[in-house]
Amino acid sequence: MDKNAYDKLFTLDKVLNRPRVRLAGINEQKCYFAHGLFDVNKKFTVIMNCKGHKKKKLSLMIRSSDGGNMMRFDIIGKSHHGYATPHLHIFNSENIFDCEFIEKSSLPFPLGRISNDFLDFQKDLEIFFIYNKVKLDNVVFVEEGE
Repeated sequence: MDKNAYDKLFTLDKVLNRPRVRLAGINEQKCYFAHGLFDVNKKFTVIMNCKGHKKKKLSLMIRSSDGGNMMRFDIIGKSHHGYATPHLHIFNSENIFDCEFIEKSSLPFPLGRISNDFLDFQKDLEIFFIYNKVKLDNVVFVEEGE
């Protein structure tokens, strides 16, 4: 997607389709569906990926039904492309292989406040929601089995 389309989707206020959020456990992935607060036809999927090969890992991604991948926030995991975690990939170019990388020291607020601790994935997910304009009013985070 081009930068203008990305910016419009990114700045759009969003709400989750369901107010109960279950976190992904180790070696799991969970999807959270959202839509535009004032434009319900704009659909989004936030993915929490905790799958890792022999290690704990946390990546958060947001996708738009209109334009595909928007951003991926690698919080805990292996370094790649010369960037240690945490770092951010922003897919705001028409070429899907050309993305912007933002390293830890340059992360925008509030992403720089992530815990980077596998024991506090909820805080990291909340920060990612807030950064992506997902409203958390009436959202309840629940443990598996609740």
